[in-house]
Amino acid sequence: MNQHCMIIIKALEDGVMVLFSSVEGTECSPPERLDNGEVLLLPIPDRYPGIRIRGHAHVFAPDHIVEAESGLVIGGRSQ
Repeated sequence: MNQHCMIIIKALEDGVMVLFSSVEGTECSPPERLDNGEVLLLPIPDRYPGIRIRGHAHVFAPDHIVEAESGLVIGGRSQ
């Protein structure tokens, strides 16, 4: 795997939540809370098979740009 691949999440409103889930689908680390304009850089998830984003954010991945409005799931499954 390319170690330089990153997912970038940019909050477009206050209170965007980034949650990480394990293989079992359970929350596996504390969520990150982003406010408007804050950016979170993540390596392509090897530790976390699922990332959930709650709120309005732009998500930049190596091959995609996505605008999350609420409840976006990257990998894993929605609950």
